Amino acid sequence: LVRLQLLRIADVVAQAGAHTDHWLTEAERQRLAALRAPARRASFIAGHWQARQLAAQQLGIAWQRITLHAHADGRPQLCVDGGDAALHVSISHSGDWLALAVAEAAVGVDIELPRRSRDWDALAGFVCSPDELAYLQQQPAELKQAAFHQLWTLKEAHGKRSGEGLQPKQAQLLTAQPTNAESADAATWLFAHGALAVCGPAISRVQVEGATSDGMVGAPSYWRYVASGCRASHAVSA
Repeated sequence: LVRLQLLRIADVVAQAGAHTDHWLTEAERQRLAALRAPARRASFIAGHWQARQLAAQQLGIAWQRITLHAHADGRPQLCVDGGDAALHVSISHSGDWLALAVAEAAVGVDIELPRRSRDWDALAGFVCSPDELAYLQQQPAELKQAAFHQLWTLKEAHGKRSGEGLQPKQAQLLTAQPTNAESADAATWLFAHGALAVCGPAISRVQVEGATSDGMVGAPSYWRYVASGCRASHAVSA
């Protein structure tokens, strides 16, 4: 089971602001101190605060017992009383929104809310497989942006789950194909003018919480990742 929360950053910061920063680890304080942009600091505080709250709810313990540490490969993990990892977490933010995913196994989440028009074809060429590029080229102009953002968030979420991040050459070797819920590695939703994606274990039972009425469109689309060149029908829900 993956728990997925979608919240406004300002709302979470307001909750966290009632507490001093004693809840941050020393490593987190150092990272926060290195952030100069107010918006970036706010998203950092919101993500690390809400990760603790979500883990505490999942484990049924006080949030003060939860700490967030980085695995050797950089993936964040939630620990109880400074011990071994109890839960895996992935954090993403874009614009005013924060997305978090928590699970008992590695998980990845990504949210992308574009603020301006960009060269979607050029960006797609950066990370998409040949099959995905061919599909995008067939899309009418009014659907291309939505289709692109679904694919982009799928790539980002996969990189976060693996701990490798978004590596363009590796991303081009992977194709996201639509599938049924039972065989899915990932799920996407259209949100505002962008998209939200999560990949992880038992994705068919993903539990979505938070402000899903503020622009979430319809039921999730389900996906599986296959090596590029594996032929199957490819269609991105948009």
